[in-house]
Amino acid sequence: MASRRELDLNTLRSFVTIAEVGSMTRAANRLHMTQSAVSMQIKRLEESLEMELFERKSKGMAPTASGDQLLNYANQMLSLNDEAWEKMTAPEYEGQVSLGVPVDIISPCIPKVLCEFNRAFPRVKVNLKSSRTMALLDEFQQGLHDIVLTTEVNPGQNGEVLTTQRLVWTGAVNGVAWQQRPLPIGFSRSCFFRTQVVEHLNKAGILWQDMIETDDDLAGYAMVAADLCVTAELENSVDRISSLSPERTEIDHAGELPLLPDQSVVMYRSSNNDLSVKLGEYLAKEFS
Repeated sequence: MASRRELDLNTLRSFVTIAEVGSMTRAANRLHMTQSAVSMQIKRLEESLEMELFERKSKGMAPTASGDQLLNYANQMLSLNDEAWEKMTAPEYEGQVSLGVPVDIISPCIPKVLCEFNRAFPRVKVNLKSSRTMALLDEFQQGLHDIVLTTEVNPGQNGEVLTTQRLVWTGAVNGVAWQQRPLPIGFSRSCFFRTQVVEHLNKAGILWQDMIETDDDLAGYAMVAADLCVTAELENSVDRISSLSPERTEIDHAGELPLLPDQSVVMYRSSNNDLSVKLGEYLAKEFS
């Protein structure tokens, strides 16, 4: 019977970090270790497994096929370790925290975050509100929320940028509405993206017209799916759009529509609430 070998979690953390940042130097900086120490860890890991885990390229380091396989296991092991450590050592938090999130970034990240947070802090109640960016910011300033996420081009001074995504044109699959002039657009009245879209259409000299007058996003989605107008949505929402509404997709306009500005997903949280700090850590980890 072969002797059982064990994988060292500290070494796996170094391995995962290198895979994330693509560089042993950057990984060492993030882990607050010397590059030689990280290099020795990876060397010992590769020797013990008798396989190469990284390809050394001019642009950095990338996992080999074997490295990709190990990466899946390593992420699971580290996640379980971190969850167990936090669960066993964290104080017994209880209470409630109010979270505000725009509808266009709820899926797929927020359900996963809420599930993991509830597992770690089962005595904490999270009140979730979905609204528009400007409304959420106003309510946050009034103290109605402990933490809010927004989509913004120019984040506020106290905001923490979690990720940046492209804003793309979406329309009906095989649709032709985007070729019409005036361009028919479909946004709810309070949509944060509408102002930016109109501004860029005006700069490009493209005539446009509103096709809906509503506060309900579903009305706009229906009009877009029917090829009666176009709209704009975050790039990372496109896959979710295709699965939930297969009639809609990103428009391949070949430059006939203006490029739209990148949007930052920004987090604002109250530093006076320990629960919002904890929930913010989960959100930052998931979006990054």
